[in-house]
Amino acid sequence: MSGFLSFLHSAFSSLQQLTLGPKFVTAKASPSLVIEAKATEKAAVIGQGFVAISITVRNTAGEIKHQAVAVRNGADMSMPTFYSCSFEGYQDTLCTHSLGQFYRECDIYGTVDFIFRNAAAVFQDCNIYARLPMQGQFNALTAQGRTDPNQNTGISIHNYKIMAAPDLASSNGTTRSYQGRPWKEYSKTVYMQSFIDSFIDPT
Repeated sequence: MSGFLSFLHSAFSSLQQLTLGPKFVTAKASPSLVIEAKATEKAAVIGQGFVAISITVRNTAGEIKHQAVAVRNGADMSMPTFYSCSFEGYQDTLCTHSLGQFYRECDIYGTVDFIFRNAAAVFQDCNIYARLPMQGQFNALTAQGRTDPNQNTGISIHNYKIMAAPDLASSNGTTRSYQGRPWKEYSKTVYMQSFIDSFIDPT
């Protein structure tokens, strides 16, 4: 047992509702298993065929710690990698590090570049929630990192709902929020058939 499974096993070995296998993690608790990380910690997924169902990964560092990853995913061809999961943080919440990844019916919370890096990542039937960032910051949902036009990487967002989290929705409305920003020279992000709420800047 290695990587993410070792982390889960050591943290939750006493829980009866958690099932661990070589490629599969699920929590039968309602509503889900919650994994919390601090600023310098994160849950990392590596290898092939990893699947997680109904877990929440939350980085509790807060917005003042700036870059604070909740999950770094480098697993390949996991169908889906994460199903019905929640990723909660502020800046850099979900690192789609490399290879092929699939997310379905997940919730993702963040502020700056909170879905980022350079995998071939597909998000389907999910919800993106922009949170209230630190004063002077703006929200950028994605920061895709393709460095070569021949790379078959990018972020594909399909049948999504993009909404303001309660803290942003109840703020004074001066925070600018964007669908994303080109982190690298050949960044590629596609939004298809998605609901985008009015807080997103159309420019």
